[in-house]
Amino acid sequence: MTANVRACLWFVAIFAVCYGGASWWTSTLPGPLPSWDFAFEQRVPFVPWAALVYLTITPVLLLAPWVLRERTPMFAFALSVETIVATLFFVAFPQTVAWARPPASAWAFRLADAMNLSYNNFPSLHVAFAVSAAWAYRRFAWWLWAAAVALSTWFMWEHHLVDILGGVVLAVVVMRVAERESTWVELCCLAQCARFSRRHVRYFVIFLAIYGPSLLHWRRYRAVRTGFCLAQWIDDVLDGDRPSKREPLEVVDELLTSRLARAFFAEITPAAREEFLALVDCMRTDRLRVLGHETWTAEQLDAHHRRTFSLSVNLMLHTTGCTARAEEVPALIDALAWCSVFRDLEEDQRKGLDNIPRGADVAEWTRESHARALVSLAHSAAEIAALKDERARKVLGIFQRSIAKFARRSGATTARTFSRTPDPFLRRT
Repeated sequence: MTANVRACLWFVAIFAVCYGGASWWTSTLPGPLPSWDFAFEQRVPFVPWAALVYLTITPVLLLAPWVLRERTPMFAFALSVETIVATLFFVAFPQTVAWARPPASAWAFRLADAMNLSYNNFPSLHVAFAVSAAWAYRRFAWWLWAAAVALSTWFMWEHHLVDILGGVVLAVVVMRVAERESTWVELCCLAQCARFSRRHVRYFVIFLAIYGPSLLHWRRYRAVRTGFCLAQWIDDVLDGDRPSKREPLEVVDELLTSRLARAFFAEITPAAREEFLALVDCMRTDRLRVLGHETWTAEQLDAHHRRTFSLSVNLMLHTTGCTARAEEVPALIDALAWCSVFRDLEEDQRKGLDNIPRGADVAEWTRESHARALVSLAHSAAEIAALKDERARKVLGIFQRSIAKFARRSGATTARTFSRTPDPFLRRT
């Protein structure tokens, strides 16, 4: 299912629940309900056949995936926000129309009246959607159509002038916000975090760790949000966790020129950008190792992993506003490398990424690696405690405790698991 279809289905679901729910709730209230109208509106003629214009909103909205293409998700998001905001007004200020409509036999009017349900007057969602479509489609003719739709709601006696103006204001405000680059970037980050979290719960924990502080300091943590999402997205593409019909290396080239990348690079210094690109090169190296079926020596692997996680830690420290550097916590870097390798070892092997040293005895290498990791964890605790930057101590302390927890959990099973080597990818001859 494409992103455009998913976005449209989400909007349809939100509209059905909110619009229908608000109308049902309003119908349970004791009457009579008020109406926001002007006295002169009683002289507005009743034109049932205006419903022919009124009903065009549905086919026009259905054009969005073909007219807007890649902008469709943003448009669906804007309509969803308008629906939710309007629903709050429907519930907080329930009302009806002041007109007493005569019976009408026009089939178009009967259909439109049935679709409108009985309430949900201010603001007019019909008008808001029409204005939003004209805004998104960016043609003068669409603005004329939106004006005709707004007038049709008046001549059908479906909405008063205040409702119509409320719909216009709602659409303008939401569309102005929705089309900002920063809005797209934030929505992209949320969508990516949701996708990461579906794959493994640890990414949901990271999401909470990032977005918790962001609620209080949204602007300050923008680099953290965009940097994490961009780096993890690139890693997923290169690792094969996000399947692609094209070579992942080509996809990554496009990601580095995307709006998300531009937003992230705008938040960091040129030196930090160079370090990020160096980190991406390390990720590319792993992809090249897979393509070349390469098996490295222990020294090559250790150097590669140290560089990868030194760059990762420096990026994290920079985006969180810390002054400490990865060079100050070398033991933590070693512990991070060990944790990453063994946490995903079997999965990486199945994907063709060989992180077992060439010629190594797997059981012996596993036991020795675990023993070295315990020593690194002990040293890393002292390194972190010695840092002058309090924020760095807190940030790195979270990782240190997480690795220690993994070490305790895996200590009793790691050697036993790999000494049996039931998986053919882990056997060495």
